[in-house]
Amino acid sequence: MATATPPAVTAKTSVLTVGVCVPADFAAEEIGTALSEAGHAVAFWEEDPVEAVELCEERAPELFLLGVRRPDSRSLDSVHTLIAACESTKVILISKRAGEGDVRKALDAGVRGLVELGHVEGALGSVIEVVRAGQVSVPSSRSRELRKQVLTAREKQILGLVVMRMTNGEIAAKLFLAESTVKSHLSSAFAKLGVSSRSEAASLILDPQSGAGLGILTIPTK
Repeated sequence: MATATPPAVTAKTSVLTVGVCVPADFAAEEIGTALSEAGHAVAFWEEDPVEAVELCEERAPELFLLGVRRPDSRSLDSVHTLIAACESTKVILISKRAGEGDVRKALDAGVRGLVELGHVEGALGSVIEVVRAGQVSVPSSRSRELRKQVLTAREKQILGLVVMRMTNGEIAAKLFLAESTVKSHLSSAFAKLGVSSRSEAASLILDPQSGAGLGILTIPTK
Protein backbone atom coordinates (compact mmCIF):
# COMPACT_ATOMS: atom_id res chain seq x y z
CA MET A 1 0.00 0.00 0.00
CA ALA A 2 1.37 3.40 -0.97
CA THR A 3 2.13 5.75 1.86
CA ALA A 4 0.69 9.25 1.56
CA THR A 5 3.34 11.93 1.37
CA PRO A 6 2.64 14.90 3.69
CA PRO A 7 2.51 18.27 1.98
CA ALA A 8 5.67 20.32 2.14
CA VAL A 9 5.64 23.07 4.76
CA THR A 10 6.85 26.39 3.47
CA ALA A 11 8.49 28.57 6.07
CA LYS A 12 7.56 32.22 6.24
CA THR A 13 10.21 34.33 4.61
CA SER A 14 8.59 37.74 4.94
CA VAL A 15 10.19 40.06 7.45
CA LEU A 16 8.90 43.03 9.38
CA THR A 17 10.34 46.51 9.75
CA VAL A 18 10.62 47.14 13.46
CA GLY A 19 11.08 50.28 15.52
CA VAL A 20 12.51 49.79 19.01
CA CYS A 21 12.30 52.13 21.99
CA VAL A 22 13.57 50.63 25.24
CA PRO A 23 15.68 51.88 28.15
CA ALA A 24 19.34 50.89 28.05
CA ASP A 25 18.86 48.23 30.74
CA PHE A 26 15.86 46.58 29.06
CA ALA A 27 17.26 43.31 27.71
CA ALA A 28 18.67 45.04 24.61
CA GLU A 29 20.82 42.04 23.70
CA GLU A 30 17.92 39.59 23.96
CA ILE A 31 15.66 41.87 21.90
CA GLY A 32 18.32 42.29 19.25
CA THR A 33 18.91 38.54 19.11
CA ALA A 34 15.20 37.75 18.74
CA LEU A 35 14.83 40.23 15.88
CA SER A 36 18.02 39.07 14.20
CA GLU A 37 17.10 35.36 14.36
CA ALA A 38 13.72 36.11 12.77
CA GLY A 39 15.41 38.24 10.11
CA HIS A 40 13.37 41.33 10.92
CA ALA A 41 14.77 44.69 9.82
CA VAL A 42 15.32 47.27 12.57
CA ALA A 43 14.15 50.64 11.26
CA PHE A 44 15.51 52.49 14.29
CA TRP A 45 16.57 51.93 17.90
CA GLU A 46 15.86 54.77 20.36
CA GLU A 47 15.76 55.30 24.11
CA ASP A 48 13.71 58.50 24.11
CA PRO A 49 9.96 57.79 23.55
CA VAL A 50 9.36 61.25 22.07
CA GLU A 51 12.15 60.77 19.52
CA ALA A 52 10.91 57.25 18.80
CA VAL A 53 7.37 58.44 18.04
CA GLU A 54 8.76 61.04 15.63
CA LEU A 55 10.83 58.36 13.90
CA CYS A 56 7.74 56.16 13.66
CA GLU A 57 5.90 58.95 11.90
CA GLU A 58 8.79 59.35 9.45
CA ARG A 59 9.53 55.66 8.75
CA ALA A 60 6.20 53.95 9.52
CA PRO A 61 7.56 50.59 10.76
CA GLU A 62 5.16 47.66 10.74
CA LEU A 63 5.95 46.90 14.38
CA PHE A 64 6.98 49.04 17.34
CA LEU A 65 8.55 47.58 20.51
CA LEU A 66 8.17 49.90 23.49
CA GLY A 67 9.86 49.22 26.83
CA VAL A 68 8.11 50.60 29.91
CA ARG A 69 8.61 50.22 33.64
CA ARG A 70 4.87 49.72 33.97
CA PRO A 71 2.02 50.09 31.44
CA ASP A 72 0.23 52.82 33.39
CA SER A 73 -1.61 55.86 32.03
CA ARG A 74 1.52 57.99 31.90
CA SER A 75 3.66 55.52 30.00
CA LEU A 76 0.83 54.73 27.57
CA ASP A 77 0.68 58.33 26.37
CA SER A 78 3.33 57.41 23.78
CA VAL A 79 1.13 54.58 22.56
CA HIS A 80 -1.85 56.90 22.11
CA THR A 81 0.30 59.41 20.21
CA LEU A 82 1.87 56.74 18.04
CA ILE A 83 -1.36 55.01 17.08
CA ALA A 84 -2.99 58.35 16.24
CA ALA A 85 -0.10 59.13 13.87
CA CYS A 86 0.64 55.63 12.52
CA GLU A 87 -2.52 53.52 12.56
CA SER A 88 -0.89 50.64 10.66
CA THR A 89 1.95 50.18 13.18
CA LYS A 90 1.32 47.38 15.68
CA VAL A 91 2.64 47.98 19.21
CA ILE A 92 4.16 45.41 21.56
CA LEU A 93 4.99 46.46 25.12
CA ILE A 94 7.97 45.05 26.99
CA SER A 95 7.12 45.70 30.63
CA LYS A 96 9.22 45.38 33.77
CA ARG A 97 6.11 45.00 35.90
CA ALA A 98 2.36 45.35 35.58
CA GLY A 99 -0.16 46.17 38.27
CA GLU A 100 -3.74 45.00 38.56
CA GLY A 101 -5.70 46.32 35.61
CA ASP A 102 -2.62 47.41 33.63
CA VAL A 103 -3.02 44.70 30.99
CA ARG A 104 -6.57 45.77 30.19
CA LYS A 105 -5.46 49.40 30.17
CA ALA A 106 -2.68 48.61 27.68
CA LEU A 107 -5.02 46.73 25.35
CA ASP A 108 -7.57 49.52 25.51
CA ALA A 109 -4.79 51.92 24.46
CA GLY A 110 -4.20 49.84 21.33
CA VAL A 111 -1.31 47.61 22.41
CA ARG A 112 -1.39 44.27 20.56
CA GLY A 113 1.10 42.29 22.64
CA LEU A 114 2.64 42.37 26.11
CA VAL A 115 5.95 40.69 27.03
CA GLU A 116 7.31 40.58 30.57
CA LEU A 117 10.90 41.83 30.70
CA GLY A 118 12.19 38.64 32.28
CA HIS A 119 10.70 36.51 29.48
CA VAL A 120 11.94 38.45 26.44
CA GLU A 121 14.39 35.78 25.32
CA GLY A 122 11.85 32.98 25.25
CA ALA A 123 8.65 34.83 24.38
CA LEU A 124 9.33 37.86 22.16
CA GLY A 125 9.71 35.96 18.89
CA SER A 126 6.45 34.07 19.42
CA VAL A 127 4.55 37.19 20.46
CA ILE A 128 5.71 38.99 17.31
CA GLU A 129 4.34 36.16 15.16
CA VAL A 130 1.00 36.20 17.01
CA VAL A 131 0.66 39.97 16.62
CA ARG A 132 1.69 39.81 12.96
CA ALA A 133 -1.16 37.32 12.44
CA GLY A 134 -3.60 39.94 13.71
CA GLN A 135 -4.08 38.43 17.15
CA VAL A 136 -3.50 39.77 20.67
CA SER A 137 -0.93 38.19 22.97
CA VAL A 138 -0.58 38.58 26.75
CA PRO A 139 1.23 36.41 29.31
CA SER A 140 -0.91 33.44 30.38
CA SER A 141 -0.46 34.49 34.01
CA ARG A 142 -2.38 37.71 33.22
CA SER A 143 -5.12 36.21 31.05
CA ARG A 144 -7.76 36.52 33.75
CA GLU A 145 -7.55 40.29 33.35
CA LEU A 146 -9.04 39.91 29.87
CA ARG A 147 -12.32 38.71 31.29
CA LYS A 148 -15.04 41.29 31.66
CA GLN A 149 -14.87 42.73 35.17
CA VAL A 150 -18.33 43.23 36.65
CA LEU A 151 -18.84 46.03 39.15
CA THR A 152 -21.03 45.34 42.16
CA ALA A 153 -24.05 47.56 42.85
CA ARG A 154 -22.22 49.12 45.80
CA GLU A 155 -19.11 49.82 43.71
CA LYS A 156 -21.27 51.51 41.07
CA GLN A 157 -23.02 53.55 43.75
CA ILE A 158 -19.75 54.74 45.25
CA LEU A 159 -18.25 55.53 41.84
CA GLY A 160 -21.31 57.62 41.05
CA LEU A 161 -20.60 59.69 44.15
CA VAL A 162 -16.93 59.95 43.20
CA VAL A 163 -18.03 61.50 39.90
CA MET A 164 -20.00 64.03 42.01
CA ARG A 165 -16.64 64.90 43.64
CA MET A 166 -17.60 63.67 47.09
CA THR A 167 -14.75 62.70 49.44
CA ASN A 168 -14.46 59.25 50.98
CA GLY A 169 -15.67 60.69 54.28
CA GLU A 170 -18.71 62.28 52.65
CA ILE A 171 -19.52 59.07 50.79
CA ALA A 172 -19.21 57.05 54.00
CA ALA A 173 -21.57 59.40 55.84
CA LYS A 174 -24.11 59.40 53.01
CA LEU A 175 -24.18 55.62 52.68
CA PHE A 176 -23.79 54.88 56.41
CA LEU A 177 -20.54 53.00 55.85
CA ALA A 178 -17.14 53.05 57.51
CA GLU A 179 -14.64 55.12 55.54
CA SER A 180 -12.36 52.06 55.36
CA THR A 181 -15.20 50.17 53.65
CA VAL A 182 -15.53 52.92 51.05
CA LYS A 183 -11.79 52.76 50.39
CA SER A 184 -12.00 48.97 49.98
CA HIS A 185 -14.84 49.24 47.46
CA LEU A 186 -12.97 51.93 45.53
CA SER A 187 -9.78 49.88 45.40
CA SER A 188 -11.72 46.94 43.94
CA ALA A 189 -13.58 49.16 41.46
CA PHE A 190 -10.38 50.91 40.32
CA ALA A 191 -8.76 47.54 39.57
CA LYS A 192 -11.78 46.43 37.53
CA LEU A 193 -11.79 49.68 35.55
CA GLY A 194 -8.02 49.65 35.08
CA VAL A 195 -7.50 53.05 36.73
CA SER A 196 -5.40 54.16 39.66
CA SER A 197 -7.03 57.38 40.88
CA ARG A 198 -10.36 59.09 41.44
CA SER A 199 -9.73 61.52 38.59
CA GLU A 200 -8.96 58.69 36.15
CA ALA A 201 -12.10 56.84 37.24
CA ALA A 202 -14.27 59.95 36.80
CA SER A 203 -12.80 60.67 33.36
CA LEU A 204 -13.44 57.10 32.22
CA ILE A 205 -17.00 57.06 33.54
CA LEU A 206 -17.85 60.41 31.94
CA ASP A 207 -16.31 59.45 28.59
CA PRO A 208 -19.23 58.39 26.35
CA GLN A 209 -16.87 56.35 24.14
CA SER A 210 -15.77 54.03 26.96
CA GLY A 211 -19.27 52.99 27.98
CA ALA A 212 -18.05 52.73 31.58
CA GLY A 213 -20.72 55.15 32.78
CA LEU A 214 -23.54 52.79 31.88
CA GLY A 215 -25.07 51.46 35.06
CA ILE A 216 -23.03 53.84 37.21
CA LEU A 217 -24.42 57.30 36.59
CA THR A 218 -27.98 55.91 36.76
CA ILE A 219 -27.55 54.25 40.17
CA PRO A 220 -29.74 55.98 42.80
CA THR A 221 -27.62 57.59 45.49
CA LYS A 222 -30.31 58.68 47.94
